Amino acid sequence: MSTLSTHQTEFKNSELKKNHVVNRTAKLLGVLCLSASAQTALAGAWTAAEGTGYNKLAYSDYQATDFFGPNDNFDEFKGRNISFYAEHGIRDDVTLIANILYQDLEQTDAAGNKTDGSGFSDVELGFRKRLIDGPTVVSASFLVKLPYLYDEDDELPRGNGQTDYEARLSLGRSLYPYGYVGVEAGYRLRDEDPSDEYRYLVEYGISFGNNLYFRTKLDGTESVNNGETISDGSNLSATNEFDLGKFEFTVGWAFDKRPGSDSKWGIEATYNDDVYGDNTLNGGGFQIGLTREY
Repeated sequence: MSTLSTHQTEFKNSELKKNHVVNRTAKLLGVLCLSASAQTALAGAWTAAEGTGYNKLAYSDYQATDFFGPNDNFDEFKGRNISFYAEHGIRDDVTLIANILYQDLEQTDAAGNKTDGSGFSDVELGFRKRLIDGPTVVSASFLVKLPYLYDEDDELPRGNGQTDYEARLSLGRSLYPYGYVGVEAGYRLRDEDPSDEYRYLVEYGISFGNNLYFRTKLDGTESVNNGETISDGSNLSATNEFDLGKFEFTVGWAFDKRPGSDSKWGIEATYNDDVYGDNTLNGGGFQIGLTREY
């Protein structure tokens, strides 16, 4: 929980690489900053080769004027976020992951009263371990969310002030030359008041040549319903118990490598929309990001 929480990866199918050009595709920030809450969707079963990695610096804009479920005291929520996501392969089968998010939030109640807050949100750290290589890649990942960069007692806090732990299993398969598919399932254990969560994701991506690629996904959170009710005035993008399904569509362009450079830069544009849920915001927005492979 969430946003989270979406990233480009160069995956190699050992059975196909003798006869085909390597497919390049993208994988997300977590949640990405699909909403104003910090979350990382660990999209993609593929791991980075040893010594290689991926970075994404992104700006996200999110707005909600509706709410899934009854809430007579809500009028509008706005979130403008800057995020930095990084992956680094310490071995061919193990990738380290980090995500940090800066938020500028504003929430308005039905009487027109506004609360706001800005600053860093939760930090997420984790790793992905490839378990099976081949036509179908299987990986397991572990993530910890650390709430040390903000005060949970702020008027509009940028998170729950809790430590979360998430385990996730990811499956990915190349459909060369027709892209790739990915399926993920996980469980997020949350300290104290917030409910634990089931996490799931379904993803499809395809690239055209060495530069242009598209990615679409459904990223979901389902409450285990073992949390406590939030108090009035809390951040409605981070309620203690909620269900949420988010749709994302991304188009990206990877620039050619500069002569003599081992880095490859790119740009991504993402549209996202909350499509179903309960006890959480119903909104959408966009993200623009600068990516780098090395």
